[in-house]
Amino acid sequence: MKIISKFRDFYDYKVAKYGVDEKLVYTRKIYCEYFLNFYSHLRKEYRFSEEEFNKNLKKNIEYSDTAKCHKILVIGEKVIHLFFTENGVYTHLDIKNRKDIEKPYGCVESKTIIFNDDKKFDIFSAFPLLWPNLFSYDRNRLIRVNTDITSDDIILNAPIFLIEYIGEYNDGTSRRQYFPPLYKFTYNPNLSQMGVYIDEDFIWQSLVEFLSNKRSEKEISPEVSNENKILSKGFDLKTSFRPNMKKKHKGDR
Repeated sequence: MKIISKFRDFYDYKVAKYGVDEKLVYTRKIYCEYFLNFYSHLRKEYRFSEEEFNKNLKKNIEYSDTAKCHKILVIGEKVIHLFFTENGVYTHLDIKNRKDIEKPYGCVESKTIIFNDDKKFDIFSAFPLLWPNLFSYDRNRLIRVNTDITSDDIILNAPIFLIEYIGEYNDGTSRRQYFPPLYKFTYNPNLSQMGVYIDEDFIWQSLVEFLSNKRSEKEISPEVSNENKILSKGFDLKTSFRPNMKKKHKGDR
């Protein structure tokens, strides 16, 4: 794998072990998107760029501090749940009382987690629906379970991204007691800057597997040109997109 990036992360040194594969390129550029309602609305009409968020939404957000305890990190096809505590950052792989976490208590917002070092914390989650299946999610199941997004969407193609709950969106116009939750997706985050350290070999191998699969998909289904996309929809390249022009028919002058 070849990483093109303006910053270094803690797993980069593994290139010395695995080498550089010029055919598998990971362009690691950080950028963000914001979503209203993670569970059912990842469609474009509910998505906002960082610029749109700062300009139109930011002033109407009721931020949540407690929800920062639980974030979701997607690495390749793997889903890693992150738990931020005063003792450091843990993952769901560090949980000792797994059976207690998987018990279906309904949509509870917090659970008591005991980690492998015997540290115990009451973790509040902005993703309470995920508790029963915390150990079984992959990217496809996490994203597609309640959404309708296309195969070329960045959410399905970014090698690494972080999902975090920001707060409720309240612009003051709604009379309802419920306000839509706002989530932030950060693509290609700097993990070491966040204080997140996961096994370096696990990260490297997950990224290589993901990029290899994406490359294979492109080889099997080569990218269709814009012209062919237009023709496949039944349009004519010469006349369909020219203003005030129509096909001439026999007898026209």
